[in-house]
Amino acid sequence: MKRFDLKQIMKDAWRTYKYVARKKGKTFGEVLKSTWRMAKMQFAMSAAAKSEPFSGLKSANKKVITYDWSGVKAEDIYPDNTSGYLGSKYCGD
Repeated sequence: MKRFDLKQIMKDAWRTYKYVARKKGKTFGEVLKSTWRMAKMQFAMSAAAKSEPFSGLKSANKKVITYDWSGVKAEDIYPDNTSGYLGSKYCGD
């Protein structure tokens, strides 16, 4: 099983070298090392996400907001406008 997409890593390295790094005076080897480092970090993050899919949602300070729509009428939401076919009321297409 392949862990890394080597073609994509080389494409990213060449693109970064061509458009960004050469102007900053970096060599292709430095860019390739940084691209590999980034690919390894992404692989580690995806592996961690697979082992604990909801790890980012463990915050206990989450607040649930609910709205009470029991007293709201259609006239409150849709203004009475009689111009045009069926006025300005939504007819559910």
